[in-house]
Amino acid sequence: MCTAILGSCSKNLSRISAHKPSVVLIDSASLRAAAITTRPVKLDTLTNQLHNRISISAGDSYYMGRINAKTAGFYRSNGFETKWLHDLAPGPLYKTAMDILKNAGQYGLNPYDYDVAAIEQSVQNLYNGAASPDVVAALDIHISEMYFLFTTHLTEGRIRSVANGKNIWKRDVREGSGNDVVMLTRAENGEQLLAGLDGIQPANEQYLKLQQALAYYRSLDQQNQIHLQAISVKSAVKPGELNSAVPLIRNKLALTDLKPYPVHVDSLTGIMDSLRYDPVLVEGVKMFQRRHGLEPDGVIGEKTLKFMNQSFREKADIIALNMERLRWEPANHGENYISVNVPEYKMRVFDQEKMTLEMKVIVGASNKPTPIFSEQLEHIVFSPTWTVPVSIIREEIIPHLRTNPDYYASKNFIFYKNDVEIDPALENWNDENINPYQYRVVQNPGSDNSLGSVKFMMPNNLSVYLHDTPNHRLFTKDYRALSHGCVRLDEPAKFAEYLLRDQKGWTADRIVKAMNDSTPSTIHLKKHYQVHIEYRTAWVDENNMINFREDIYGHDKAQLRQLLPVVNTSTASAGM
Repeated sequence: MCTAILGSCSKNLSRISAHKPSVVLIDSASLRAAAITTRPVKLDTLTNQLHNRISISAGDSYYMGRINAKTAGFYRSNGFETKWLHDLAPGPLYKTAMDILKNAGQYGLNPYDYDVAAIEQSVQNLYNGAASPDVVAALDIHISEMYFLFTTHLTEGRIRSVANGKNIWKRDVREGSGNDVVMLTRAENGEQLLAGLDGIQPANEQYLKLQQALAYYRSLDQQNQIHLQAISVKSAVKPGELNSAVPLIRNKLALTDLKPYPVHVDSLTGIMDSLRYDPVLVEGVKMFQRRHGLEPDGVIGEKTLKFMNQSFREKADIIALNMERLRWEPANHGENYISVNVPEYKMRVFDQEKMTLEMKVIVGASNKPTPIFSEQLEHIVFSPTWTVPVSIIREEIIPHLRTNPDYYASKNFIFYKNDVEIDPALENWNDENINPYQYRVVQNPGSDNSLGSVKFMMPNNLSVYLHDTPNHRLFTKDYRALSHGCVRLDEPAKFAEYLLRDQKGWTADRIVKAMNDSTPSTIHLKKHYQVHIEYRTAWVDENNMINFREDIYGHDKAQLRQLLPVVNTSTASAGM
C-alpha cells in the first residue's frame, strides 16, 4: 500500500491482512488430543435471566436494547445451551472469539470496548477448580453480550450521535439485519465464526480498501515508535532550494510511499547534496499534495506541512472513522444516485453503479456548514428567483442598507414588509428594534442572481439544494467552503442535460435557453435520484491511492472522541 495504499507498491498488499484478524483456532480435535471431553452447559434461565441483565458500557440505551434482544434470541435458537464455555473447559469457539475481539482495531473499532482482559481472567479462574454450571452460564452470556456488541458496532456503527453542535448531520437510524445471531447459531468452529464476519460488514469496495489502508498505517505507527521529528521551516521551501528540513521530508515520504527518495547527486561535481530540494523529491511532494487536496505546486508551505506533521496514528484513526461512516450508509445506494463529498468539494453521478459525471462544487463555509444528509432530487427550476433566508437578511442585507440605503437599487431585488412591496431606500434600517422576520426579499432571475441560472431541488426542511452561481471564478480555488450552506455546481448545464437525457425535447440548446429566460420554469424529473451529501475525509481513489482532506467542519474531531475514547498515552510517531 503505497502513497498510502498503494500505487507503486501494490505488491505489498498481499502482506497486509486487514480484512481478517490473525487468530488462533481451537477446535474439538485439540480438546480430544488433550484427553478432555467437554459438553455445553444448559442455562438455568431463572438464575441467569436473559432480559434486562446487561451491565456493559455500551454507550446508550439503544445498544443496550439491541444487545439484550440479540443475546436472548441467540440462546433461544441455541437451545439454551452455552456456546463459548463447556462444563470442563472452554469450547471450540472461545479462543477465536477472544482473538476477534482483541483484533477489533483491524475493523476500525476499539478493542477496549469488549472487556476481553477481564473475560480471559475470569475464564482462567473458572476452570482452576470445579466450575459451577450457573457460573459457566453467566460468563458465557457475558461473552455473548460482548460479541454482539462488537457485531452491532461492525454492522451499524459505534457512534450514534453524529452531529457537531450547529453542524447538522442526519444519519439514517437503521437496525442491522440480525444476521450476526444466525451466523453465531450456525457456527460450529472457529473458521466458520471468522468467515461469518464477512457477511455482516459493509459490502462496499471502498470499505475493504480503507481496511487495508488502516492496517498499513497501523503498521507504520507500530514500526516507527521512536518519535519522528516534526518538520519546521521558517518560510516555504521551493523546488531547487537548500533547506535543513529536506532530509526529514525525504524520510517521511519514503515511509508512506514505500519507495526510496535518494539523496540528490550534483550532475557536475558528483557530490551528494542531502539538503537540496531536488526534482525527484519535488514530484513526490506534488503527489502528496494531490492526495491531500492541495495545489500540486511542489512548494512546501503551511498547509502541506500541516498534513506532513500528522502522525501515522492520527491518520489511522481518521481512516477508521471513515470506515465507521460507511456503516451508517444504506446497504445499497441503488443503481443511480448522486454523491457530494463536502471536504473534497466534488460531486459525482452514478449510473448502473458506474460514475458517469464528476464536477467541482462549492459548499458551506465553516460558519455556515452544508448539512450532511440524503434526500431525493425531484425537479429542476430554470431561471429561478431567490428568496433570501432571514439569516442573510439579518446578517448581510440590513447592515448593507444601514450603510447605503440605495445598495440594492440596481441589483434586481424586490423588498416586501408584511407581504407589501416597499422601497428599501425609504425604510428606517437604523431602528434598533427592527424585526427581520417582517421582511421578505426576493431576487428576480438574471445574470447576477445568487442562484445562477438553475437550481436542482431535493425537498427538505433544511433549505438546502444544488444550484448554479454567477461567480464561477471561485471554482479555481482549492479551498471552496464558501457558500451559505447550499451546494454550488461548476457545470450546471451539463448536470441538467444528464438529468433530462430521457425526457423528450430537452436538448442542450433548449436547456441553455431555459437557463437564460426572464421567467422561472419548473421541470419535474421522470426519474428521481437519491442525493447523498457526505463527509469523507479519507478514501481510496480509482488509482488505488489513499486520499485525505481537511476536516473543514470539525466533524472528525468530534466523532473521533466517540469512536476512540480510550486515550493511548504512548508517543505517536509523526507521519503522512
